[in-house]
Amino acid sequence: MWQLVKYMISGRDFDIMGEMDLNLKDKVAIVTGAGGNGIGTAVCMGLAHEGASVVANDVDRSRADSIAKQLRALGIKSIPTCGNVTSMSDCRDMVDKTLAEFGRVDILVTIPALMIYKDFARCTPEELRQQTDVTFWGTVNSVKAVVDAMTRQRSGSIVCMGSDSAKMGPAMETMYASSKAAIMTFASSLSKEIGPYGVRINVVNAALVRGPGAGAGIEEAFRGNYPLGRLAEASEVADAILFLASDRASFITGQTLSVNGGRL
Repeated sequence: MWQLVKYMISGRDFDIMGEMDLNLKDKVAIVTGAGGNGIGTAVCMGLAHEGASVVANDVDRSRADSIAKQLRALGIKSIPTCGNVTSMSDCRDMVDKTLAEFGRVDILVTIPALMIYKDFARCTPEELRQQTDVTFWGTVNSVKAVVDAMTRQRSGSIVCMGSDSAKMGPAMETMYASSKAAIMTFASSLSKEIGPYGVRINVVNAALVRGPGAGAGIEEAFRGNYPLGRLAEASEVADAILFLASDRASFITGQTLSVNGGRL
């Protein structure tokens, strides 16, 4: 039987399907961008429900601390780490703390991204670089920091947050969409290098998600774009991420899965 389990974290409800048994018990997972009260937070809650230990990383120390504290209150082993994914040294520190605390790292989920919704010609060079730094290089840095540990232990699963903007190439999203497209190619290429070591990497492309990232009126304006007639819930994207992170997806690597309500 499937059972719907509801958690509240940071004042927001997260519905997680119970009794999934994704074989994540006692796994050690790092989630970057954990404290935004959106997909990253939903992933943390899903991992916790499946029995994994969670390293909650965020650029905002108070948010990382809050997520880890709330997970520990649920009986989950969790530590916070504060770091900026655009910094390679911060990413290495995040992994070092994980290894010091838990002795291994089984899962990495990379969430952070930055979109400056603006005409390309009007963007400053700094704005262009900021988007690639956070969205693409933030992902690459996080993966680079963890991949040595995973290849040494000859196991691991990496799931990167993508976007169907990478396929659609919308106006006003040039650098964001390009960065997300680069992540898809990065994962596909890297999968060939790390696969022989038992390490997998996949991408989840998410649709627009209800919650903190969608301001007032966004759902009304955009839900007509989706055949299912609504925006995604953060937990629905998290479910796809958890599946790809788990041993249930043990023969899936180098792939991109769209969770987009049928838009494309």
